[in-house]
Amino acid sequence: MQEDAEAKTQQLQNFQSDDLLEKLKLLNYEKHLLREYKLKPLSRFYFVKATNPGEQFFMFTLICWWLCKKLGKDMERPQEHDDPNTVIAKIIQILEEIDVPVEFAPNKLIRGAGPICLMVLDVLATQALKVTNVNYQRLHIVQEEEFVGDYLEDNAEIILEKLEDEQNAAALSDDSDLELEAHNFKQLNWLNRQKRAMGDMPASATDEQSRELNARLSDHQEWRLELERVLQQLKVFVKADARDWRTHISQMETLNTGIANVAESTQTQLKKLHSEFTFSLEKIESREKHLNNELQQLIQQYKELSIELSTVQYAQTQLQTDSEQQMTQLSEVMAEQELKKQEMERRGQVMSDGSSVQQIKKAIVKLKDDIAQLNLEVALLVHAHDQDTVRQTLGAADQANN
Repeated sequence: MQEDAEAKTQQLQNFQSDDLLEKLKLLNYEKHLLREYKLKPLSRFYFVKATNPGEQFFMFTLICWWLCKKLGKDMERPQEHDDPNTVIAKIIQILEEIDVPVEFAPNKLIRGAGPICLMVLDVLATQALKVTNVNYQRLHIVQEEEFVGDYLEDNAEIILEKLEDEQNAAALSDDSDLELEAHNFKQLNWLNRQKRAMGDMPASATDEQSRELNARLSDHQEWRLELERVLQQLKVFVKADARDWRTHISQMETLNTGIANVAESTQTQLKKLHSEFTFSLEKIESREKHLNNELQQLIQQYKELSIELSTVQYAQTQLQTDSEQQMTQLSEVMAEQELKKQEMERRGQVMSDGSSVQQIKKAIVKLKDDIAQLNLEVALLVHAHDQDTVRQTLGAADQANN
């Protein structure tokens, strides 16, 4: 029972894959996707089983992107080096936007094949067909023109000796067969031409010649003599049909014979080339082994020197880094020294020319002026306050006297 269930599941997946490829062909994916991006055509069961997960996942995401573009969804074209989880998340987001239930784990799409991938591609292809409005037309079968090729023309003429053998074999049959052969013989081209020639004669002469001819044909010996007389001028052309399977078989036999004739010489040449290539490869391999044996010591020395060179280069790099750091520190120290020197020069110049003492004297004079000004303002304020006090006292005395 389990094997039957697995077989039915496999058949269902095969049918889904075949149906998916037909939908993609209706969308003309071979022209707009495969040729544009120079991809290989897909087999009918490409997404049924995971055989090359990396390639199949890239093809799966690329077809999903193309179908999403057909649906008018904005999705960046996937690249081979993109993160699979990011691409799968974008595909699932678009499925949710078109109201497709996502009832599977996203990591099942990483394989690029299987029933889940087939389901996703089938849903997107179906929606793309609905958006594209693919129209179906009635099948129109074009009638092929009938022609007689050169091959058929060369082989249409019946060999006269073969025809004589057939007639001799017919002579040995019974009387009914003779009558049938005689009737068929009347339908041949030479008899028809003779009848057309007789049509130009009067009716009485035609009837007389017809009776005479029938009388002659009724006798077997006369019939054979008549056949031998016209046999040299008798040619039968067969109108061949290009769709006839016999024509195809004869062509296949001819081509097979030609291939067989060419294959013998080709196989001989291929065997010769194979032997030459084998000899050259063996010679190259022996030379390579000899060179490896001869250069083994030099290669070992080269490896040791390469390791030593790498060590020296690393030490040199470290020394260059340390020297650069020390040069930077030296520049900082020299800049600081220059600033100190300028400051000391400025202070020495100030101490030598006595400008500081003069500045101090000027500051003292200014302070004295400020103090005198403040004393005057204080005296004025005290005088004004005394006047106010006297006025208030006088006013109070006047009020008391009154």
